[in-house]
Amino acid sequence: MEKNRKWKRFTGDLIYGIVSLVVMNMVLSLGVYPYLQRQLGEEGQGRMLFFTAIMGLVASAAGSGINYGRMKMSTRHRTENGDYNLFLIVLAAVSCLAALIGYIVRGGEASGATLPGLMLLIFATAVRYYADVEFRLYMNYRGFFFYYLLIAAGYAVGAFLYRFTASWVSIFLCGEFAGLIYVACAGHIFRGRLFPKSSHFGEDARTCASLSMAYLLSDFVSYADRMVLSVAAGDRASDYFYIASLVGKMTSLLSTPLNGVITGHLTRYQGGFTRKMFARILGLLCLLAVLLSAASIVGSHLFVWLFYREQYESVKALFILANTGQVFFFLSNTVMVIVLRFAPARFQLLLGVLYAGLFIVGVLPAIWFFGLWGAAWGLLAINVVKFGLISYFGFRALKEPVRGAGADDGL
Repeated sequence: MEKNRKWKRFTGDLIYGIVSLVVMNMVLSLGVYPYLQRQLGEEGQGRMLFFTAIMGLVASAAGSGINYGRMKMSTRHRTENGDYNLFLIVLAAVSCLAALIGYIVRGGEASGATLPGLMLLIFATAVRYYADVEFRLYMNYRGFFFYYLLIAAGYAVGAFLYRFTASWVSIFLCGEFAGLIYVACAGHIFRGRLFPKSSHFGEDARTCASLSMAYLLSDFVSYADRMVLSVAAGDRASDYFYIASLVGKMTSLLSTPLNGVITGHLTRYQGGFTRKMFARILGLLCLLAVLLSAASIVGSHLFVWLFYREQYESVKALFILANTGQVFFFLSNTVMVIVLRFAPARFQLLLGVLYAGLFIVGVLPAIWFFGLWGAAWGLLAINVVKFGLISYFGFRALKEPVRGAGADDGL
C-alpha cells in the first residue's frame, strides 16, 4: 500500500511537471519563435538564436548548478537563503560578462536588442532556472506547474506587446519576470535573511561551483548548434539546424520536469541502490530512446511542414540525425541525475571535461569543414558517447549497494 501511494505521488508530480513544461515550450515553439521569424527573417532569427543560446547556456549552467547544488546539500544540512542569494550576485556579473562578449563577437548586431537588455535577460533567465528549486525543495509540484504556466502566459503577453516594443528581448523578459514574481510572493527562497552567510557557506559554494562548471562544459555542446554554427557557417545555417532539431529539443526539454521530480524523490529515498537496479533503469531508457527518436522524426515532418513550410525541403534530410542526437542528450541528463544521487559532485565535473574535450577535438572541426551535416553527425555521436560514459561510471560508482543520503565516496 505504501509503495503504491509513493508511486501514485511520483506519477502525479511527474504529470504536473511535464504538462507545465509542455505548455511553456508549446507557447515558445508554436507561437513566439515562428512569429519572430516572420518579423526578423531567417538571418535575423539566426542572430537572435545566437544570443538565446548564450542565455540558455548561462542559465542552464549557473542557474541549474545553484539549483541542483542546493538540492544536493539539502540532504546533508538545512540550506539558508543567504548563501544562495550571494551566489546570484556573482551570477549577475557572469550574465553581464556573457552578454558583453556575445555582443562584441557579433559586432553589436543583435536583431534590435540592446546590450543592457541582453544583460538583464540572461540574468533573469538564470535566476528563473534556479528559482524552481522552491518547489522541488518542498515537493510542491502543483506550485511548479503554476510557475511554468505563468512563465508561458508571460511569453504570450510579451509576444502581443512586441508590436509596441519591437524588441524580442521584451517577450522573454515578460515570461521570466512573471515566474519570479510568483516565487517572490508565494515562496520562501527570496524571503527572510536575504544575504547573511551560514556556517555551511564554503561547502555550499564548492558544490554549486563544481556543478555549475560541469553544466557549463556539458551544456555548451547542446547550444553549439546556435553559437558555433552561426559564427562558422552563417546565421541561416544556425536557423536551419534549429528548425531541424526543434521537435527533438522539445522532447529533451521534458528532462527538466522528469529530472526535477526524480531529484526531489531521490533526496528522500533511504533504500538501497544496486547495479541490477541501475541496469534496469538503463534498459528502460534505451527503449525510451528508440520510441522518442521515432516520434521526434515523424513529428518533425508534420511540425516543420505546418510551421516552417518554406524551410521544410531544406531541412528534412537532417531530421533523423538532429532529433536522435537531442534524444540522447535528454537521456544522458536523466542518467546523470540518478548517478549524482550516489556519486560525488566531482563525478559530473569529470564527465563535463571529457564531454567538452570530445566536442573540441571531434565536433568543432566537423562543423567548420562540413557545416550543417558536420553538426548533425558530430552532435549525435558525442551524445551517444556521453550516455555510454555516464552509464560506465555509474556502474563503477555502484561497486556495492549504496544506502542513505549524500553518498560521497569516490569512484
